[in-house]
Amino acid sequence: MSDHSTHTLPDYLPYSMGLLWLWSGTQPLFFMPEMSLDLLHSVGIPNPLQWPALITASLLDIGFAFLCFSRFRSRSAIWLLQLITVAAYSLIIAFRLPEMWTHPFAPLVKNLPIMATLFFLYQSVGDKK
Repeated sequence: MSDHSTHTLPDYLPYSMGLLWLWSGTQPLFFMPEMSLDLLHSVGIPNPLQWPALITASLLDIGFAFLCFSRFRSRSAIWLLQLITVAAYSLIIAFRLPEMWTHPFAPLVKNLPIMATLFFLYQSVGDKK
């Protein structure tokens, strides 16, 4: 395995992750709220908590987007938190919406390269001692 500390990270990696987070935070809340609430219901979120859960998840995703675009992207903890979040989202979906394993667009499988990229970014930033 090569040492990433001597290489400059290409800007397109954090920026593309930022765009992904920005879209995943705004799209469910502003463009598909009913579908998003249905999915929250399907994973077992009680009706009174669905809107707060949707807003919280959307704000978390949007917050991650801004961190990806900011100077804080050089902090390893930012990438680790994103990796943990994607893993948590994936586990919830895998166990509560198992039909997503066979979905033709492979939403769960797509999370694997996203998590690999986040892990790479976590390992590559220079603030770890």
